[in-house]
Amino acid sequence: MAVDSTLELFTTLYGWLFYNSIFEVLAATGIIYLPFIGILIDTVIRSYASEDAEDAGNTTLRIIEVEFFMAFFVAMIAIVPAIPLAAANLSFTPQALIGTPAQPNATAANSQSTYGGTISFVDYPNSVDLPVWWFLVLSFNSGFNRAVMEDVPPALNLREYTSDLRELKISDPEVQNELNDFFRDCFVEARSKFLSDRPDTIQVRDLLDEYGETDTDWIGSHVYLETSGYYDTLRSDVIRNGFPYSQLRDTEWDVTNAPLFGKPFCNEWWTDSTSGLAQKILDETDGIELVAASVELSWSADERKDAIIQAAMLNSPPRWTTRGYDFAYGNLTSFAGEADKGVWASVQNYAQQGIAAYGLSKESLSFAAFLRIFLEAAPMLQSLILMGLYSLLSFFVLMSRYKFSTLMTGTMVFFIVKFWTVLWFFSYWVDQNLILAFYPNPGDITTLFNIDLTVKRIILNFLTGMMYIVFPMLFSIYLTLAGVAAGRALDGSSTALAGNLARASRINPKIPKAPKLPKKTNK
Repeated sequence: MAVDSTLELFTTLYGWLFYNSIFEVLAATGIIYLPFIGILIDTVIRSYASEDAEDAGNTTLRIIEVEFFMAFFVAMIAIVPAIPLAAANLSFTPQALIGTPAQPNATAANSQSTYGGTISFVDYPNSVDLPVWWFLVLSFNSGFNRAVMEDVPPALNLREYTSDLRELKISDPEVQNELNDFFRDCFVEARSKFLSDRPDTIQVRDLLDEYGETDTDWIGSHVYLETSGYYDTLRSDVIRNGFPYSQLRDTEWDVTNAPLFGKPFCNEWWTDSTSGLAQKILDETDGIELVAASVELSWSADERKDAIIQAAMLNSPPRWTTRGYDFAYGNLTSFAGEADKGVWASVQNYAQQGIAAYGLSKESLSFAAFLRIFLEAAPMLQSLILMGLYSLLSFFVLMSRYKFSTLMTGTMVFFIVKFWTVLWFFSYWVDQNLILAFYPNPGDITTLFNIDLTVKRIILNFLTGMMYIVFPMLFSIYLTLAGVAAGRALDGSSTALAGNLARASRINPKIPKAPKLPKKTNK
């Protein structure tokens, strides 16, 4: 049996475990038989109140027969645990998404998460018993949901992708320090040289046409990497591990006393496939490049890498650092002319942090942030609601005196709550396609969607919120009313049947006696 989230693997087992515990207490105390006594008393009172005393006995007997049969049938299929559900038969298959690797199936024994095992929801039952009716209902719901969703083509999780872009940062302090060094040793000098020279060569114009006019404003500029006289001539101030000593490059050392590693040129320092700074920053992004390749199909690999690195640097910007005579790191130094630079760098850094804090506050109050929290919490809330329904189901059926209407209403409630998964999936699929429709140009998803606060983005969020929240609410109300109406119809049918039997019992055809023949007299 398929479930719709990892948590539901365990809430299903524990919900029916609690149900079995409650049922055993109700059965041991005889409470499950009280509805039959209620049916008996209620039928006798109604019959004698509405019929003549002469006819009430036959009417009552036949109504009790019908009511008892209906109640006994409902009790047997809807309250008595009869069919085992093994934990090994429960599984959760994450929905396939474009640009993300297929996720393995989750089971109670291996949930692929911190649920289960020795961490949480431990000692779950290996098997629980379910009433026949509810086992069939859950099996149908699970198969129906899975069949519907598998027919829908997979989509890109664009909101998750853009949220991950906003949260990218360089968490490794060594990589951050190396970025600061590259900013000082390479970018500042290359940028100063470019602004001084103002080169207008064909190569520079072609690079600016390909990567944009702002290419020279960031640390991984292709102009500086691919134009002679910039990153190919500037070097690191200190030895860098991972860049072997080169006799042609590291001329400050004697060949006979050379170090193991040397001082790389800025272009190899940035682009090296193993020890390069760009690759180290990409390694901090947890595989988001794979998703970017699926989102921005028209971009080259370099453009995608540039966008990811720039996103990470927005939250972890490089800072100007200076070196003392012992090459120690620091924002402030004691030698002349550098203190003002260190103070100015600190001011810039605090300003950047203030802007970032403002952006974070704005994001936390935005509708997109609320929507993301809702989507993360929705499957967990659904799992807990289902566990509550399973646990208290015996009271629900018992207090209704085993009526068909309750059976139908409960079935509709189960179907609605389980079907929320499909509604959220439909809403998610439409949302992703609406984003593509609203932002069709290459690069818009990666660069514009995060910061666009125009009417277009407001409309998109409004439509998304309506689908995710309002649509399931309306659907739940609609089907609940339909279930109540269907239950009343079934109750009406059983009442009509009992009434017909009662009327039939009052028909007492009397067969007339044969007339007496006159006695013959002997004369």
